[in-house]
Amino acid sequence: MRRVLVVSLCLFAVGAVGGEPIAVLMVASKPQLDGVLVEWGASERIAVVAGGDRVGVRGVFTSDEDHEADIYLMWDADYIYVAVAVVDDIIDVGRVDPGKNEWKGPSGQRKDRMFYYDHLKIFLRGPERPLGHNLWLSPAEGTPYFWGGSQRGKTSEWVPVEVGGAMRDHLYTYEVAIPWAWLDFYPQPDMILDALFLLPDSDLPGQEIRKKVKEANKWIWWQGKVQLKGRPPGLKERPKALVVEEEIAKMSREIIVPKVKVAPVVLEAVAKQEVPATADQASVAAGASAAVAMDESAESSVAVEVPGAGNAQSSSISTITSQLNRRLLAREAEATAAPAWVQALNNDRNISSPQVDSLYYRLIFTLKRLTAENVNSRTDGLVMDIAEYAGVWRAQAQGFLQALLTDAIADLANEEGRLRPQVAAAATAAGVDGDKALRMVQALCRQMLEVYADGKVSLSETLLDKARRRAKLSEDEARALLVELARER
Repeated sequence: MRRVLVVSLCLFAVGAVGGEPIAVLMVASKPQLDGVLVEWGASERIAVVAGGDRVGVRGVFTSDEDHEADIYLMWDADYIYVAVAVVDDIIDVGRVDPGKNEWKGPSGQRKDRMFYYDHLKIFLRGPERPLGHNLWLSPAEGTPYFWGGSQRGKTSEWVPVEVGGAMRDHLYTYEVAIPWAWLDFYPQPDMILDALFLLPDSDLPGQEIRKKVKEANKWIWWQGKVQLKGRPPGLKERPKALVVEEEIAKMSREIIVPKVKVAPVVLEAVAKQEVPATADQASVAAGASAAVAMDESAESSVAVEVPGAGNAQSSSISTITSQLNRRLLAREAEATAAPAWVQALNNDRNISSPQVDSLYYRLIFTLKRLTAENVNSRTDGLVMDIAEYAGVWRAQAQGFLQALLTDAIADLANEEGRLRPQVAAAATAAGVDGDKALRMVQALCRQMLEVYADGKVSLSETLLDKARRRAKLSEDEARALLVELARER
């Protein structure tokens, strides 16, 4: 799990996925899922070839005849549809059951069997969702074998998708109908989704896995954003309760807690006063509205009674409202749980465990969003974003980032650390010298820690440029390394 930190901090420095979203056209009727792509003429083509836009490659592809793929997308009220046509000079099909895809070699090697046969992986994630859904399919005439599940969840053959396929000489196709209900969100016009389509290309049919591993492997992928266009008939509206919940969350992120000067004895009394964790959400929202309505420049002048503290102990409305806001802003731990080692880094008794969860989740989410949108961001902007999301002061959020960076730097310096193998694997995939890759990641983390420790402000682009120069990497090499660090492995 520590790899997530290095990946996220590296993502802060560069945009790995850019470009306009690919349009997903509305379809009036469900296509026939038979592998014959006659219904897909109007859809925008996504070309998956080496050197293409938003296309990544692992291994060596010799020509378009070696491997070339086209992807098409459509949607209606019930499904998102995916069609894929693959030209492949050698088709290598093998069935790998869910949960049995790990291969262990005699020397302790561990490989994913999925990457040693021809396959298609589809990954889709809804807007502002921390996790998405994966689907693996094997080429076939008729019904391809497939399995999948939610990201980081259990995988199964019993996935409620509909699939058809066809195979000819040097050509195979897929047509897939993926229910929105399985993806667990309500589609809306102009909604933007994260998508990845990955195709391993094996050219050794009939060979044992150990021989395939010895010969190495290759795969190619397209990663980017897709946008739903049009309004299909029968589109289900989101439940009102869900809309209200999302609006409350949106409003809470925009809350600016006013600065309040309160006597230390009063602050101590307020700190001891517990706000029930099950506080009615409407009351919290009302408190939040009160905070927004207040004049930010006004100091505390209205005293209220703190129950159980006696009339002599009082606090301002704004201070109590601040506490309520923090309860609202701190997201549920079940949905955004930080790893135990992240929780252990928190030495601020005024930051609760759910708030650590929120800080960690928002850090990962924000950095990936900045990457996807190719934003050159300010280091203080990152602090403000995660602080407001988790309902903590900016100084507390900055201290959280410093603790994470300090831990990452120490782990990278340890030859037995958990992060070095991940950096080495990314360097190999990017074709970058492993020692240089390690130096760049270490330099980037040290520079960010220095910026936060000294209370300075820097741009992500500036930090990356300094780090890659110290490591003696070119701009292209540095970007390639960061892209590989960001890959889901």
